Amino acid sequence: MLLTLSVILSAGLIGWFDLPGLIRNKKWKETVVYSILLLMATFFGIFAANLWEFPSPLYLIIWIYKPVNQFLAHLTGT
Repeated sequence: MLLTLSVILSAGLIGWFDLPGLIRNKKWKETVVYSILLLMATFFGIFAANLWEFPSPLYLIIWIYKPVNQFLAHLTGT
């Protein structure tokens, strides 16, 4: 629990210092991208700090490209 709170606190401090400058300069696209990346980093940081298992992203890639590969194999006759 303490590790999770420290990761969230660190992410909050990073956002507290960086986001106001982006908002003040009206860099909306950069603000959105920065916020998404910060949230993703916080999410994965919580998993890493607590040593929780997380499925490999390779499974998602295999799930997406397996039907494409089968379709192309069917088209080429291999």
